[in-house]
Amino acid sequence: MASGMGVTVVTQSSTITTSVLVPFAGTGILTPAQVYPVVVGSNLGTTFTVVFAAFAGVGPDARIGLQAAFVHLVYNVFAIVVIYVIPLLRPVPLFCAERLARAASTHRWILALCIGTAFLVLPALVIVLVGVV
Repeated sequence: MASGMGVTVVTQSSTITTSVLVPFAGTGILTPAQVYPVVVGSNLGTTFTVVFAAFAGVGPDARIGLQAAFVHLVYNVFAIVVIYVIPLLRPVPLFCAERLARAASTHRWILALCIGTAFLVLPALVIVLVGVV
């Protein structure tokens, strides 16, 4: 986990960290269990990058940006602690990733459905619900 976080903080991009791992996992050189902690660390590293950037903010809205960055950091740390502390939850992300990979390799439409749901439907739903409240 520390390696993923370190590389992400230095490069300021979790995309670089995870994109380097994808071919290794795809060819079977690395297992999902080996890649998972690095990706989690990369996600955490992104939150530190956001906090660093928020400290550079000036003006009346700088406090809001810093607050949002710390909420992002606390959320990710809390999620990592919950998943790693509760033994029952540790295998869940890997299990879900492996099941989705198997399903998507057989039926491509499942991948399109997951991406569409995660990046279009759910954000649109949040926007609509927030607009109503």
